[in-house]
Amino acid sequence: LGEPAIPVVKKGDLVRRGQLIAEGGETGVPLHASIAGKIKPIEKQPHPTLVLSPAIVIARQADSLLDGEEEPPVEAPDWRECPAEEALLRIRQAGIVGLGGAAFPTWRKLSLTRETRLGLDLLVLNGAECEPYLTSDYRLMVEQPVSVLEGARLMARILGVAQVSIGVESDKASALERLKLALAALPPSGIQIELVPCETRYPQGAERQLVYAVTGRTVPARALPTAVGVVVQNVATAAAVYDAVRYLKPLIDRVVTVTGPGIIHPRNVRAPLGTSLSEIVDFCGGLRDETTRIVAGGPMMGRTLPRLGLPLVKGINGLVALTGPGPFAEGFGPCIHCGRCLEACPLGLEPDLVSVYVEAGREGETAPFGADECYECGCCTYVCPSHRPLLQLLQVAKASLRQAKSRGTAPSADTVKR
Repeated sequence: LGEPAIPVVKKGDLVRRGQLIAEGGETGVPLHASIAGKIKPIEKQPHPTLVLSPAIVIARQADSLLDGEEEPPVEAPDWRECPAEEALLRIRQAGIVGLGGAAFPTWRKLSLTRETRLGLDLLVLNGAECEPYLTSDYRLMVEQPVSVLEGARLMARILGVAQVSIGVESDKASALERLKLALAALPPSGIQIELVPCETRYPQGAERQLVYAVTGRTVPARALPTAVGVVVQNVATAAAVYDAVRYLKPLIDRVVTVTGPGIIHPRNVRAPLGTSLSEIVDFCGGLRDETTRIVAGGPMMGRTLPRLGLPLVKGINGLVALTGPGPFAEGFGPCIHCGRCLEACPLGLEPDLVSVYVEAGREGETAPFGADECYECGCCTYVCPSHRPLLQLLQVAKASLRQAKSRGTAPSADTVKR
């Protein structure tokens, strides 16, 4: 999210792993080479979410003098005490974004106004990986607990808060234990870190739900967690921040869960950004014959991919290969107003009425039912006995409301007649 990156390399250039290849502009993040090789023509390529997007393709050359080389890691001697402005600059230069899936530039999320900082008192680290199948954050907490904890401390210093709470679902006992042991071994600091076991319940990893579970504070509708004095960051983002501030290491790879009944050898892998998803799947033994679809992300909030010839991007934390018929393969029925979607919605919205209005061509009138507040967890669709595509209809309503707002023609919620 943000301004598109601006290439600083051209066709034929040789690059090392970790080398800057695109500037981030005023609002985006830079990109770095994730392998060593030669730059191919810069042109549009298939993209997992943008369909087609300008891309920098690097062809690895086995006989290249650069093959396998990367910029050697340099430990900054002042990494624990460096000024907040310098730490923030290193995070920005490393190209770090939210690795929980949102991919919002981390430097922007940590750059708060003076007024917002005055009301801030807590950093919440999101270790509640609640999507079915996904375990990349869990494995990261188990294998790199020090990176997660030190990254949390660094972000707390940048934000000017003295308290960090790490929310981890209670079924991730190994992660909680490893974090607890690593925390006890850390050198003293003025920043207090608390480990908070949370109920194992979807969608516990959503910001509003996690803030309430960890602090008891309720984030108002259409507001950010900063409204209640909290900033939320992902545990994988914290580990990347640690690498950037301590070792000046850019974000050039990430941990991805490759799993589901359609994968022959499910596992978590660390893969260079830009790697073809087909190569990642092949590394895990390939697909079973009965596989019917591949989902980028989790099965609840992820998106089905049209093909595997797409690059791994920073926002993809999992690939789930599913079998059997897809959703809505046999169509769907009318709303029977059973109320199950109302009970399931964690935000208390009215997906049933949104869906009916969208089917009637009145999507611009769905604001009173909370269409613009939906964060697309998919609970409503999962429980609907009529197998209605409630999430997809909510997405249509949200898009319509956004367009109306941009044109200045959106009615306020209290003027629309129900």
